[in-house]
Amino acid sequence: MYTVEAIGAPELGNASFVVADADRGVGLVIDPLRDIERYLHLASDLNIKLTHALDTHLHNDFVSGRRELEAEVGADIGELESGAEMTLGDITLRAIHTPGHTPDHKSYLLSEGGRPRALFSGGAVMLGAIARTDLFGPHLAVHLALEALSTLQVRLRGLPDEIRVFPTHGGGSFCGTGGRSGHETTLGHERKTNPFFQTTEVMPFLSRVLNQHRYPTYYRDMSAVNRGGAPLIGPTLPKLTRLTPDEVARMMDEGAAVVDVRVGRDYDGGHIPGSYSIGIDGPVSAWVGWLIARGRPIILAGGTDAHHATAHRQLLRIGFDGIAGALDGGMDAWRSSGRELSTFETVDVEDMAQWVLSAE
Repeated sequence: MYTVEAIGAPELGNASFVVADADRGVGLVIDPLRDIERYLHLASDLNIKLTHALDTHLHNDFVSGRRELEAEVGADIGELESGAEMTLGDITLRAIHTPGHTPDHKSYLLSEGGRPRALFSGGAVMLGAIARTDLFGPHLAVHLALEALSTLQVRLRGLPDEIRVFPTHGGGSFCGTGGRSGHETTLGHERKTNPFFQTTEVMPFLSRVLNQHRYPTYYRDMSAVNRGGAPLIGPTLPKLTRLTPDEVARMMDEGAAVVDVRVGRDYDGGHIPGSYSIGIDGPVSAWVGWLIARGRPIILAGGTDAHHATAHRQLLRIGFDGIAGALDGGMDAWRSSGRELSTFETVDVEDMAQWVLSAE
């Protein structure tokens, strides 16, 4: 019997999926992240070999981990063309062309015993939404929106309501058009409740799908990174270099960006002048990818070693490999080196309201 395990990346609003036939000792990963440790640990726990790695589409928000799995465990990363099938133990996977989010988007229909059981939908169907259609530029946005409408109303029409749906993009993903958090739904539930399934007329559908928020600037070149293949990082997170205050100051003079991963209030109390406040309590990758150019050296500061490791992992997931290291000893070390800290005065909401009212 098949099993599905979701591996989440909350800062991206995404999930990848390990599909296994434990009885046959085989499994595959759909839309793997670049840091593959959790897939390897899960495969060991399930006593399976990861034989394949598939992507539903060319990703704009993270580096695909398919090449990492190929290098580490010999996973087959060949494309499954639309309409083609593959077997995994007693499971069959068929690729269905489901354009909309991207021109090449595919969903994977899992069948067991000849019966369709699950759909790995990428961004074609989300919980309460679909993935946006404007990431390839405004010249394709309307065309892809019409393709998304056809995907929902025509290409998926023959699938039964009881099919389990596992979307890659979820609530909180900048690739999405809203929606709910979670890793699983059913096709029938989405047909009844998802506003994009419910909107069948062209103009209302276009209005709904094209009226979207901005997305991080790093999205603009992420698909090119995935086409070319990001450098391999291996099965474990690369070790961060510990930097002295003198090294940090020199690197800043040479153009490095310092990212302080503490929460905002701690940053306000004392921080390295010119550093960015991007707390670990938010999506570090999204904000760094929005504010700092790819390729610019980055130094992590503030917080704990665990915070630095989390930020490092998030940045590697989006292909920001230029992490020069982390300040050793935090703000105390910076101050002890004879350098000043900058501060921001903070006020509570009530005082702010009084200031605004008195200014009027």
